Amino acid sequence: MRLRKCFAIVLVTLVSHSSHGVNVLKANTEFKKGNHTQAFSLYEEGAKLGNAHAQYQLGVMYSKGLGVEPSAVSSMIYFSLAAEKGYHNAQLILEKMKSSLDEAELSLLMRTIDEERTAHTSFQKQFLAEINQHTISQKVTFSGESNLEQRVYFEELSEFQNFDNELQNFDSGFDDLEGGEVLDVAIVVNNPGFLVVENDVASDGSVRYVRVIQKSGNTKRFLDAYKLFPLKQPELGQKQTEFIHRAFMGAAIDDQFYLNDNLPRLYKETRRVLREAKNNPTLESLYQFAMAMVIFPWMESEDNEAENLLKDLAEKGHPGAMYEYGLQLYMQQKDIPKGIEWITQASKYGLSRAEYRLGKLLLTSPWIIHDEKKALYWFESAAEKGDEAASLHVAKIKLTANDKSLVDVSGAIEHLDAISSSQNLNPEYHYLLSISYRLRTERDFKKSVELLEKAISMGMRSNWDTSEWQALLAKMLEGNITVTDF
Repeated sequence: MRLRKCFAIVLVTLVSHSSHGVNVLKANTEFKKGNHTQAFSLYEEGAKLGNAHAQYQLGVMYSKGLGVEPSAVSSMIYFSLAAEKGYHNAQLILEKMKSSLDEAELSLLMRTIDEERTAHTSFQKQFLAEINQHTISQKVTFSGESNLEQRVYFEELSEFQNFDNELQNFDSGFDDLEGGEVLDVAIVVNNPGFLVVENDVASDGSVRYVRVIQKSGNTKRFLDAYKLFPLKQPELGQKQTEFIHRAFMGAAIDDQFYLNDNLPRLYKETRRVLREAKNNPTLESLYQFAMAMVIFPWMESEDNEAENLLKDLAEKGHPGAMYEYGLQLYMQQKDIPKGIEWITQASKYGLSRAEYRLGKLLLTSPWIIHDEKKALYWFESAAEKGDEAASLHVAKIKLTANDKSLVDVSGAIEHLDAISSSQNLNPEYHYLLSISYRLRTERDFKKSVELLEKAISMGMRSNWDTSEWQALLAKMLEGNITVTDF
């Protein structure tokens, strides 16, 4: 009878708390440190979003009373949710626990699990992407071509490179990811510049929100030049859209023969990553190897080896591999729904680059039904971890959302203030700051115009299409308004 009373309590507690940004990766860190109360709260957020690892961990914590009062019922519910996704040995544990129940208790458990599953599904619909069935069969083209060029050559810049000799090494262990994130790949070089970036491609082809995946040496000239020249414009049918791109520059474009002859240290590093993956095949060493093959396709010993390895690692639960595999499927337009699904799975772990990407897809992808509220959730979660591009998008939604319930001028200003030093050279930052001065309680029209003019000037120098901003400026200056300095 006591166990039956527990069922009634469970349903009003498991999905009743408010939602915050997800961070299952940090939960793992806290759990390993023995900070079970903090870990429990973080796992709850991931579990509500359908993260199987978080659900499994909650099953363990309820079973053992770690950070929470022990509850056999709650433990079985979470193990059941994890088992439905085939996670680890959740099904085996669940069956063992169920064996102690009588027929009436077992029936009640199954009804409770069904109700809990329904509650979770309803909750998740508030945040997860919905495929646009009207466009999913169509392909994005780029000024009439099927792909964007990934290998970027800047030979004219080579003679101006001032290479530094400092060897830069990047740790890529995903268990330690908390507030921010480390870069992915363990390959390191010192000469010459080596740069791999991921960026948004705006509808005008301009390069936006560049995220460095791996770099070493003096890469500033590569990056500055790459940002300056627009790519081919993405289109779905006759309609402009936005897309994602991955670009390789400097030593990242060389083949194995050139590297072996001219950059032996880099070549040695690629072989080290291969040996580590073969001699000590952990999830992390294999992920590093897969990413190395993405950067250097000549490392593959068979067709699609990198993609197949990323898929295997994603299925085994590596968040970085989930994101990378999903991104490859999306960018190559091989399987758009599956790509979105894997990016979503990585986001459920709280991987900030995946959260940013999911938020962006919810705003701009031609294959997803656009939803500002859902996008805001993922941007805010990524912003909490220090993702500055996500913070900029949070501010943009809070200032310009079509859904007026999302408009929050003071909240937008907080995000803009937090990224002011790093985004001062970004035209869109000044555009959003301009809007904020028009919407503040103490409105400053003069400052708004000045900032908009600055955004337009900076955007034009970066080869952005600023016609929409220019039209806004013209509208603001209609009539006899004159803006002068006093």
